[in-house]
Amino acid sequence: MKQAHYSKTARGDGFQFQVTPAPKTLAGCAGIFLILLIAFLAAMLASTINMTLSYIVFIVIAVWAYLKLDLRKKNHRNASSFFVSPNAIEVNGQTISNSSIHRVIIRNAYDKSPKVQLTGQTVPTGVGAGVDIRNALEQISYSVDVEAGGKATQLAGGMDEVTANGLYTEVMQILGRQ
Repeated sequence: MKQAHYSKTARGDGFQFQVTPAPKTLAGCAGIFLILLIAFLAAMLASTINMTLSYIVFIVIAVWAYLKLDLRKKNHRNASSFFVSPNAIEVNGQTISNSSIHRVIIRNAYDKSPKVQLTGQTVPTGVGAGVDIRNALEQISYSVDVEAGGKATQLAGGMDEVTANGLYTEVMQILGRQ
């Protein structure tokens, strides 16, 4: 699986980070099942008008979903950029001084969701597909956040665990907190 990556460039007394999130995932067979289900439902609706139209709708939606569908949360899909110096972090036009930072933390967008363990019992196909999709998304939904003033601000998202740990370590070293 391709991973997220980041680069840092020296700028003044700190570093500018450019973070590229991991590529989207279809979650294997479960994702393809979801795409085909969406296309099939749209084709069924189109079949009330014309059967030829339903075939076209099925193909168009299946191809579109395969190419464009990214099930990650919105703030985990796009590249991000931020600046870190020993005195402050600058992100999205906001400056957070080092003295006001409570902590820098690695989060996963799916940590708050209850985990489902499939134990060999028969489960509906939809439940199994949903668990597979969630597990695949969880692997590329790590973020590095900074908490200050009772508010969390995301520095970068859409990363795998290794990239998030590396970014976290570098940010903490620049801030002098490690």
